[in-house]
Amino acid sequence: MAALLPPNSFYVVSYPRSGNTWLINCLTMLLDGVRGEAYTPFKLYTELHGNPDEGFHFWCEPRQRTDQPICVKSHDDLAAFRRRHPPGPVVYIARDARDSLLSYYFFRQAYAKAEELETQRINGTEVLISRGASEPVFRADEFSAFLRAEAPAWAAHVASARADGDLCFLTYEKLMLDFEDSLRGALAWIKQPAVRSYEETGRVYHSGFGAVFAGNNRDFFRRGQIGDWKNWYDSSHARLLDGLIGPDLLALGFESDPAWAQNYVPAAKVPQP
Repeated sequence: MAALLPPNSFYVVSYPRSGNTWLINCLTMLLDGVRGEAYTPFKLYTELHGNPDEGFHFWCEPRQRTDQPICVKSHDDLAAFRRRHPPGPVVYIARDARDSLLSYYFFRQAYAKAEELETQRINGTEVLISRGASEPVFRADEFSAFLRAEAPAWAAHVASARADGDLCFLTYEKLMLDFEDSLRGALAWIKQPAVRSYEETGRVYHSGFGAVFAGNNRDFFRRGQIGDWKNWYDSSHARLLDGLIGPDLLALGFESDPAWAQNYVPAAKVPQP
């Protein structure tokens, strides 16, 4: 028998460092649900679903009710995702490659070894904070090599979602700028009602997070600023990325100026993490 998802389960899918975990936290708070992750090597959660020997399983936080929603995280591109995962509603979140790839570059350094976990209260709600074990360093040549390797993967991942059609497509930028409307669209797609308020969720995972994660690159969430790439990229990075995926940035609406890379003027001083 093919694997099945538990009732009220759904997926959040993205390329790494595109707001996946942030969106999951928002949705699980709104729905009074729990977070899950497919194929995690860490077994951070205590409730197993599926059979690893049969090709699909995921771990999730323990549910208090059998009908409690489960939000399952995945970074598979949509072609691989559809092959590996049982059917279920999908919410996909995409982020401007210039910010996503910068964040991923820092993330891979910070989390090369291990992580530190701690619980903090944000506006009265407990949230689990994850920090990397290493302090990342920005090296221009190394970042260029990273862009060459990862930019095509970003473009293919987002294109697979746009070609899929049977999902709710969100962008990180719209979620930042139109928080409640974006979340309402996601809940309408998965056909589940909000249990807690959008206002409360916004206080914790929008305005509240912005105050907590103010510039620490070891934080799992980093700054999360739209356009932070302009503080780091030099002219060669902009031209390189444009040559690799410039048409994709335009087609997906992350850039409107075809000459953005040629017109780009770097920040006067590139900050350090």
